[in-house]
Amino acid sequence: MSTPETSEAARATQARADAAGGSAYGYYVVGVLMLAYMFSFIDRTLLSLVIDPIRKDLGLSETQISLLVGFAFAAFYTLLGLPFGRWVDTRGRRNLIAIGIALWSLATAACGLANSFWRLFAARMAVGVGEATLSPAAYSLIPDYFPPHRLGFAMGLYSCGVTLGGGLAMLLGGVVVQWATTANPVLPLVGAVEAWKVPFLIVGLAGVPVALLVLLTVREPPRRLERGGAASVAPKIREVVGYLWAQRAAYVPLYAGLSCIVITGYAFNVWGPAYFMRVHGLNPAEVGVLYALGFGIFGTMGVLSGGWVSDRVAGRGKMDAPIRVSIWSALAQAPLFIGAYLAPTREVAMGLFVIALFFGSVYGGLQAAAIQALTPNRMRGQVAALYLTVANMIGLGFAPTWTAWMTENLFDGPQDVGKSLAVTTAVSLTLGVLLLSLALKPARRQIERLL
Repeated sequence: MSTPETSEAARATQARADAAGGSAYGYYVVGVLMLAYMFSFIDRTLLSLVIDPIRKDLGLSETQISLLVGFAFAAFYTLLGLPFGRWVDTRGRRNLIAIGIALWSLATAACGLANSFWRLFAARMAVGVGEATLSPAAYSLIPDYFPPHRLGFAMGLYSCGVTLGGGLAMLLGGVVVQWATTANPVLPLVGAVEAWKVPFLIVGLAGVPVALLVLLTVREPPRRLERGGAASVAPKIREVVGYLWAQRAAYVPLYAGLSCIVITGYAFNVWGPAYFMRVHGLNPAEVGVLYALGFGIFGTMGVLSGGWVSDRVAGRGKMDAPIRVSIWSALAQAPLFIGAYLAPTREVAMGLFVIALFFGSVYGGLQAAAIQALTPNRMRGQVAALYLTVANMIGLGFAPTWTAWMTENLFDGPQDVGKSLAVTTAVSLTLGVLLLSLALKPARRQIERLL
């Protein structure tokens, strides 16, 4: 007959076995977290596909749309990221993820019930609150299941949630919007709704079972021991700040450089669909197919390739491999994206865009791998949350509005959104490469100290 003590001991033994180094269950956990990340990114980016229908239905300007897509989400995502990061370093991570998934899913459904700018703004803020829980917890959880030489691929697999989620958001959203435009749908309990609201209601409610899947099947692993075999203890906030300040030569250019690359990613996610519909005449369903091919397939290949290449380079003794590969990807994607945004024909634009999405996704898992390699175990939640705060405030809070401002004030209006995207991409990737180059040497020294 088992007692509570023996049951607890059995659970602890099983958790240690799971975390021994890339077990089948460890990959299962990454798969579940990737599924959650897929829904996170679908809910986050779905609005980009229906920018023009929302703009017309609610009478909004380009700048108001950019605030809904960017600032409304990013404000609370970044504000609560650090408290959630502290939670991750001091308490259980699984339950926080499950609660977050349920919250952002219901908030996404609420977007489909909004009938004014401010109600939609509030719903988008709630989506940001829920999604702020996932990545800090995942960034802390996954390294406890995998040894360092397998972490790049594991983080890349998790980051496939972005590419698969982005591709599915555009594909399914495009098909549903195209259908709803002609079907004039009437939904149970809701009644007749505008076409752009239908995807939010469907996708939002579909995310709730994922929260239950996390709660019922993901086990909390023991935290990995620090160098020398000592158990890590959660540091106080001032200790985390002190560590970051002591290693500022690595963290400042790393955070800033990766954030600049993130700007390019959010540029094509937020304004890319509008560019192809306005300039090249694609309908929502056609944009969905383009993103499913480019982001869902080529982007996923890029993320996995980035993790694989990084692990190979690290295996040859280059412990700054995630940063090196991120630089290479930025150099490769820049001319492709710029060419796509300035292309005279839809065929050239679509071809360059799909190839660019491969290279633009390579760094997906590498940003997490680079930050976690620099950071002691018990600080990872807070350090990851700080990075996500910086990256999303710059990438999602600033970039969409800056691009919209250029479209309205520097160029000739909505039809010139491609020019704004080209400028945003050129500036952000140039800065990203320069900053990441500055991070290489100090990052390499610190990673070697922690190994």
